[in-house]
Amino acid sequence: MAPNTAELATLRALTSRLSSTATSQLPPHVPAIAASLANCRSLLSSTQASGTKTSSEASVAIHRYRTLLSTLLQDRTIQGRWAAIVLIKATIEVGGWETLQKSLPWVRGLLGILTKPDPPSSKKLCIITLARIFVLTREYPTLVREITTPSLPAFIQSCLQLATSKTSASLLQAILESFSQLVPRHPTIFRTYLKPLLQLLAQIIAPTPSSNLFKEQTGALKLDVSSGVSNAARRLYVQLPCCAPKGASSEEWDKAFKSTVANAHRVSNKVFRAVVEDWQSPLRGPPTVNGHTLDDQVQDLESDEMSLPPWSGIHAGSERLVSLLRLIKEHLATPTANVVNLHVGIIVDLVTRILSLTLPSSVGAKNYQNTVRFNNQVTKEERENLWLALPQIHVAAMEILIAITNRCEDAMSVLGSLILDQLMWVFNAERDTPQIRTACYLAVGQLIRRSGTTLPKPATDQLSGLIRTCCDDILSSELAATASSQVSAPNKANGNTQQQASTNVDAFLNAVDLKDPIAHFGGLKQAAYDLLPVLLAEIRAQYLSDSIRARMDRTAILTRHKDAMVASILNPPPSKKFGKPAASILPLIARSFSESKDVEGLLRPRMPVIRVGTQESEVEDDVEEVAEDTEEENERFAGEELDTLLETAALAENLVRDLPMTDAPVLGHELARHAPPSFAAPIAASEDNETGTIIPEFVQFAGGNKRPQNEEILPSLTKRVKVDLGEEEVLPKSPTTTTTTLTAQSSNTQVPESVEVSTTISIQPSLARSPASVTAPATAEEDSDADDIVPLVFGQDTDDESDA
Repeated sequence: MAPNTAELATLRALTSRLSSTATSQLPPHVPAIAASLANCRSLLSSTQASGTKTSSEASVAIHRYRTLLSTLLQDRTIQGRWAAIVLIKATIEVGGWETLQKSLPWVRGLLGILTKPDPPSSKKLCIITLARIFVLTREYPTLVREITTPSLPAFIQSCLQLATSKTSASLLQAILESFSQLVPRHPTIFRTYLKPLLQLLAQIIAPTPSSNLFKEQTGALKLDVSSGVSNAARRLYVQLPCCAPKGASSEEWDKAFKSTVANAHRVSNKVFRAVVEDWQSPLRGPPTVNGHTLDDQVQDLESDEMSLPPWSGIHAGSERLVSLLRLIKEHLATPTANVVNLHVGIIVDLVTRILSLTLPSSVGAKNYQNTVRFNNQVTKEERENLWLALPQIHVAAMEILIAITNRCEDAMSVLGSLILDQLMWVFNAERDTPQIRTACYLAVGQLIRRSGTTLPKPATDQLSGLIRTCCDDILSSELAATASSQVSAPNKANGNTQQQASTNVDAFLNAVDLKDPIAHFGGLKQAAYDLLPVLLAEIRAQYLSDSIRARMDRTAILTRHKDAMVASILNPPPSKKFGKPAASILPLIARSFSESKDVEGLLRPRMPVIRVGTQESEVEDDVEEVAEDTEEENERFAGEELDTLLETAALAENLVRDLPMTDAPVLGHELARHAPPSFAAPIAASEDNETGTIIPEFVQFAGGNKRPQNEEILPSLTKRVKVDLGEEEVLPKSPTTTTTTLTAQSSNTQVPESVEVSTTISIQPSLARSPASVTAPATAEEDSDADDIVPLVFGQDTDDESDA
């Protein structure tokens, strides 16, 4: 195949280049050769090309290349062995299983280099290559049995011999990092070497280079310990519990963790002896300053559970405490092979104790935090050295909070307010220290991401100072550039120069551009830059004041912070005017990032309509039905009242005509005898055929007696009868006045046989309006019982005698 032919040609060219170059001149050629091996990946990892008994050209080329590397590995010169180590590492990475199964001779040659007097760089590369081979063979049990199991003990012994001898820091760090990779994968093999490993790590995990004790007094090894070496040692130390027997790794981890926390409290008792602490931890003993005489020099010469070397001096004590706090952080950040029980209470207890002690404010300042009580038995010099070391201790404690927040995730939301109070307590006292600001930005950012929306308003108000400082740190470069261009000059008002008490002469010169005050703290500006969008997105907008929100938006706009501007748009401030939205920075982000696709999607969303559960035809039918129902309701609403009244009037007219008119044959009106006290019956207005009079629309029945039993009772007319919507009723165009003479009779009250009553009724064109009231003037013949006279019932005239 064509690809195999090209790869074969490349491998032949690389082999020819290696064989034709002198070993002393190989190091400059090795980087290019190692990079070209990636083009031979399929050839080196193919099964067919890996056969040693075939006579194909590919197998011959591969065999020749392997033999050349084995020859270079046994070369007498340092350059040849160094080139062989680098090329073996590159070949292992691209060769896969086919190359690993034939790497046993290379492993033996690499182990032999560790015992030779080669330079540290060659031994470092050799350790890295061997560790990589052992890691890659972990996936293949056969290779583990053939290569790793017989070779790993010799590798551990050689590395321990190199570490205990006087070696360089880079080589020691490579040894510790390789052990950190191999311990979780091969804990049974490392179980035999736990004791020498713990002795080595005890000298490295918590170094005290500022100790006043001599090396002979400490009994420590003469090792070149740097910060990288200490970090690698702490990562290895927290993984050693997995080497315990089966089922006991979780207990060993818990034991080591509690021992580290207790040791941190023990060192804090000595480091913090210059002040009287208000926080009393249940994990530590009583204060050492009450009733005890302190030593002149703060020191710890006794051995502890972790077998750490002794130390002397306040600076050495602070270094030991910082190292122990970082070891606790590694316990939280490093994965474990088995499930472990994490005691959050003892961690919060230790962090609270450390963060409760802050730097005192300036003398005479009225600050509630300026309440630190000093221990009179300790000198002022030691107390000032404590103030110098306290920010570093606080940074290490904040790193623990960041680690536990990342490890516990949402479970730490219940402690969000408590941790935030502690962070703001330290920030308000030590905000001048760049390291403190950086750690606070990182810790607050983690807390806000987890529980920002659940924070109450008092907790949000505490962040005002931090938000202002965060914006200032982001804009520091712009502010510095502005300050350099605005050099102060003598202020003149009305042509008169104002005299000043003191003047900086250098300010009048053409000074060069001022540098960024935090230019050397790259982590500070990056932490502030990452915190701003989190604050805008996660904190409730109504909890931020107008000035704080304006400062945050201004910072995002001036620095062209895209993430912060998007967060501000998605979480807009509440509107101050009812019905009007608050001001948005959407036009600004559209102008600043017009080419951005996500901004384009924010400006013009094109999300299609998603229908779920129904088909398109069903949706259209539902819409048509709703429209028809709406039209019917509107039509009925316009004529419903009028149609109901007209229908009721027609029904009432038919009912009234069927009643006998015995008592009033002239008028055709029935006297309501013994009617109920109050009853209103709707009666439609009707016009007489001869006189043209109109009967009122509503008539009020009033009376105190019941209707006789022999009379027919009108059915209830209050129910609306469904009528044809097409019928129309002609309304009267003008009011009509009618004069009627009535004859009233009553069985209970003696009245004249004929009483003339003049009644005037005004009928308005609107049928919804009540009829005019009917009044009857009183006569002289009426007695005290005249109140019993009941109103009359007006009905339709049934004959022509009604006009008489």
